[in-house]
Amino acid sequence: MSGASHGAVAAPPLADATVWRRFMGMVYESILLVGPVLVYGFVYAVLTGQTDDSPEEASAKRLGLQLSVYALCLFYFAWGWSRGRVTLPMQTLALRVVDAQTGGGLSRSQALLRAAVGSLSLVTGLWLIFGLLRSDRQSFHDWIAGTRLVHTPRS
Repeated sequence: MSGASHGAVAAPPLADATVWRRFMGMVYESILLVGPVLVYGFVYAVLTGQTDDSPEEASAKRLGLQLSVYALCLFYFAWGWSRGRVTLPMQTLALRVVDAQTGGGLSRSQALLRAAVGSLSLVTGLWLIFGLLRSDRQSFHDWIAGTRLVHTPRS
Protein backbone atom coordinates (compact mmCIF):
# COMPACT_ATOMS: atom_id res chain seq x y z
CA MET A 1 0.00 0.00 0.00
CA SER A 2 1.45 3.39 -0.91
CA GLY A 3 1.81 6.19 1.66
CA ALA A 4 -0.60 8.45 -0.21
CA SER A 5 -3.54 6.08 0.05
CA HIS A 6 -3.73 5.68 3.84
CA GLY A 7 -7.22 7.15 4.05
CA ALA A 8 -5.97 10.69 3.47
CA VAL A 9 -8.60 12.82 1.84
CA ALA A 10 -7.37 15.30 -0.72
CA ALA A 11 -8.06 18.90 0.18
CA PRO A 12 -10.78 20.44 -1.96
CA PRO A 13 -9.69 23.22 -4.31
CA LEU A 14 -9.88 26.70 -2.84
CA ALA A 15 -13.05 28.54 -3.86
CA ASP A 16 -12.75 32.27 -4.45
CA ALA A 17 -14.85 34.43 -2.13
CA THR A 18 -17.83 36.15 -3.72
CA VAL A 19 -18.13 39.92 -3.84
CA TRP A 20 -21.06 39.73 -1.41
CA ARG A 21 -19.05 37.69 1.13
CA ARG A 22 -16.16 40.18 0.79
CA PHE A 23 -18.52 43.08 1.43
CA MET A 24 -20.04 41.41 4.48
CA GLY A 25 -16.53 40.76 5.80
CA MET A 26 -15.67 44.47 5.44
CA VAL A 27 -18.87 45.50 7.21
CA TYR A 28 -18.25 43.04 10.06
CA GLU A 29 -14.61 44.16 10.41
CA SER A 30 -15.72 47.81 10.51
CA ILE A 31 -18.29 47.17 13.22
CA LEU A 32 -15.80 45.16 15.23
CA LEU A 33 -13.11 47.87 15.03
CA VAL A 34 -15.35 50.73 16.23
CA GLY A 35 -14.84 49.90 19.91
CA PRO A 36 -11.04 49.57 19.93
CA VAL A 37 -10.64 52.70 17.79
CA LEU A 38 -12.89 54.72 20.14
CA VAL A 39 -10.95 53.53 23.18
CA TYR A 40 -7.65 54.33 21.46
CA GLY A 41 -8.96 57.79 20.50
CA PHE A 42 -9.95 58.48 24.11
CA VAL A 43 -6.55 57.39 25.44
CA TYR A 44 -4.82 59.48 22.75
CA ALA A 45 -6.91 62.54 23.68
CA VAL A 46 -6.13 62.15 27.38
CA LEU A 47 -2.41 61.62 26.80
CA THR A 48 -2.02 64.55 24.38
CA GLY A 49 -4.22 66.92 26.40
CA GLN A 50 -6.96 68.23 24.16
CA THR A 51 -7.30 71.50 26.11
CA ASP A 52 -5.02 73.67 23.98
CA ASP A 53 -6.13 76.97 22.48
CA SER A 54 -3.83 76.98 19.46
CA PRO A 55 -5.53 75.89 16.21
CA GLU A 56 -2.18 74.76 14.76
CA GLU A 57 -1.54 72.52 17.76
CA ALA A 58 -5.07 71.08 17.59
CA SER A 59 -4.62 70.41 13.87
CA ALA A 60 -1.31 68.62 14.49
CA LYS A 61 -2.89 66.50 17.23
CA ARG A 62 -5.81 65.63 14.96
CA LEU A 63 -3.43 64.55 12.20
CA GLY A 64 -1.44 62.54 14.73
CA LEU A 65 -4.61 60.75 15.83
CA GLN A 66 -5.60 59.97 12.25
CA LEU A 67 -2.16 58.64 11.31
CA SER A 68 -1.83 56.56 14.46
CA VAL A 69 -5.32 55.03 14.02
CA TYR A 70 -4.40 54.19 10.42
CA ALA A 71 -1.14 52.58 11.59
CA LEU A 72 -3.03 50.67 14.29
CA CYS A 73 -5.49 49.31 11.71
CA LEU A 74 -2.65 48.34 9.35
CA PHE A 75 -0.97 46.48 12.20
CA TYR A 76 -4.22 44.71 13.13
CA PHE A 77 -4.83 43.46 9.60
CA ALA A 78 -1.18 42.62 8.85
CA TRP A 79 -0.96 40.58 12.05
CA GLY A 80 -4.39 39.02 11.48
CA TRP A 81 -3.57 37.85 7.95
CA SER A 82 0.06 36.76 8.29
CA ARG A 83 1.19 33.21 9.00
CA GLY A 84 -2.19 31.69 8.15
CA ARG A 85 -4.13 33.58 10.83
CA VAL A 86 -7.64 34.96 10.30
CA THR A 87 -9.56 37.73 12.04
CA LEU A 88 -12.79 36.98 13.90
CA PRO A 89 -15.07 38.21 11.07
CA MET A 90 -13.12 36.12 8.57
CA GLN A 91 -13.43 33.07 10.79
CA THR A 92 -17.17 33.65 11.14
CA LEU A 93 -17.64 34.04 7.38
CA ALA A 94 -15.27 31.14 6.59
CA LEU A 95 -12.81 33.38 4.72
CA ARG A 96 -9.05 33.07 4.51
CA VAL A 97 -6.35 35.11 2.78
CA VAL A 98 -3.80 32.93 1.02
CA ASP A 99 -0.80 33.45 -1.20
CA ALA A 100 -2.03 33.35 -4.81
CA GLN A 101 0.88 31.20 -5.97
CA THR A 102 1.20 28.64 -3.17
CA GLY A 103 -2.19 28.69 -1.43
CA GLY A 104 -0.35 28.96 1.89
CA GLY A 105 -0.23 31.66 4.54
CA LEU A 106 1.02 35.19 3.91
CA SER A 107 4.30 36.67 5.01
CA ARG A 108 4.18 39.76 7.23
CA SER A 109 5.32 42.00 4.38
CA GLN A 110 2.74 40.55 1.99
CA ALA A 111 -0.01 41.02 4.61
CA LEU A 112 1.10 44.61 5.27
CA LEU A 113 1.15 45.38 1.53
CA ARG A 114 -2.36 43.93 1.18
CA ALA A 115 -3.60 46.04 4.11
CA ALA A 116 -2.03 49.27 2.84
CA VAL A 117 -3.19 48.86 -0.76
CA GLY A 118 -6.53 47.53 0.50
CA SER A 119 -7.25 50.75 2.37
CA LEU A 120 -6.71 52.72 -0.85
CA SER A 121 -8.70 50.17 -2.81
CA LEU A 122 -11.58 50.51 -0.36
CA VAL A 123 -11.61 54.31 -0.46
CA THR A 124 -11.47 54.48 -4.27
CA GLY A 125 -13.89 51.63 -4.94
CA LEU A 126 -11.34 49.61 -6.89
CA TRP A 127 -12.11 46.54 -4.77
CA LEU A 128 -15.66 46.48 -6.13
CA ILE A 129 -14.75 47.28 -9.74
CA PHE A 130 -12.10 44.54 -9.82
CA GLY A 131 -14.36 42.12 -7.94
CA LEU A 132 -17.14 42.53 -10.48
CA LEU A 133 -15.00 42.55 -13.62
CA ARG A 134 -12.44 39.82 -12.92
CA SER A 135 -13.46 36.22 -13.48
CA ASP A 136 -11.75 35.07 -10.26
CA ARG A 137 -13.46 37.88 -8.26
CA GLN A 138 -10.16 38.97 -6.70
CA SER A 139 -9.85 42.60 -5.64
CA PHE A 140 -7.30 45.18 -6.72
CA HIS A 141 -5.31 44.81 -3.50
CA ASP A 142 -5.25 41.02 -3.89
CA TRP A 143 -3.90 41.41 -7.41
CA ILE A 144 -1.17 43.85 -6.28
CA ALA A 145 -0.16 41.85 -3.18
CA GLY A 146 -0.30 38.46 -4.90
CA THR A 147 -2.99 37.13 -2.58
CA ARG A 148 -6.40 35.49 -2.83
CA LEU A 149 -9.39 35.74 -0.53
CA VAL A 150 -10.95 32.29 -0.47
CA HIS A 151 -14.08 30.79 1.03
CA THR A 152 -13.28 27.73 3.11
CA PRO A 153 -16.61 26.21 4.15
CA ARG A 154 -16.60 24.06 7.25
CA SER A 155 -17.26 20.40 6.66
